[in-house]
Amino acid sequence: MLYPELENKLHQARQSLKRATSENIIELCKQYLVLLDEYRSKLYKLSGTSGISLWSQPFLSSEDIDKTRRVVRVAIENTTQERNRTATLLRSFIAISGYEAVETLNRRKYRGHDDWELRAGGVKFSGGIDADKMTIQEAVATTSLLRRAEYVAQNSASKGASRTVWQGFPLLNDREPLEKLHNDSL
Repeated sequence: MLYPELENKLHQARQSLKRATSENIIELCKQYLVLLDEYRSKLYKLSGTSGISLWSQPFLSSEDIDKTRRVVRVAIENTTQERNRTATLLRSFIAISGYEAVETLNRRKYRGHDDWELRAGGVKFSGGIDADKMTIQEAVATTSLLRRAEYVAQNSASKGASRTVWQGFPLLNDREPLEKLHNDSL
């Protein structure tokens, strides 16, 4: 482990994200991203010659220093991939267009309809009356909740199984500890 205290916080944040609910998953994603950014920043500082030279005691060979640099580089790559996956997952919950909202409402047959349409005045299903109409903001908020609930349900249902995917995003149910992610090449 390069930074045991921070890596422990990352592991705890990842575990919390695995147990997230549709109500708290957005906040947990944000917290996890902050920790990933902090960890990646520290790793970048290590990747420079000055960071590695601190470890370069007289007993370390140039081969050991190169190996250490490779380990740091792999940790940076793994952390960046995890950060990108988490950021993409978060965006799928919060950056929803009106068109995407309609697509999700139709796919989920929200309120028993698969013919929702986006209109200038809002979103409604074909033949619906004004009372059935939602504002675009309401449709986006509903879609966010539906997506979060679907992700959480699939993540919970697949616990103990091998890594699976929800709408292109890996679920956080893999049993791979964070330490393994960053120390594979040790």
